[in-house]
Amino acid sequence: MTVYVTVETFQGVIDNVRAYLTEASALDTEKNWLREMGITSPESREGKSDNGTSFTVVECELKA
Repeated sequence: MTVYVTVETFQGVIDNVRAYLTEASALDTEKNWLREMGITSPESREGKSDNGTSFTVVECELKA
């Protein structure tokens, strides 16, 4: 089974890790995070990442 994992970091520290059944759900969460962080461009996102604040979506295989 494929799941989509989101990893949020804040100033270099892992803040939240969540798993979603659909890619759309994970991407919606990313959009909300971008809005909450006030990120409106690739440049502002890179500026945050330089400070260790980021949001990543990863496709993973879940094995029982």
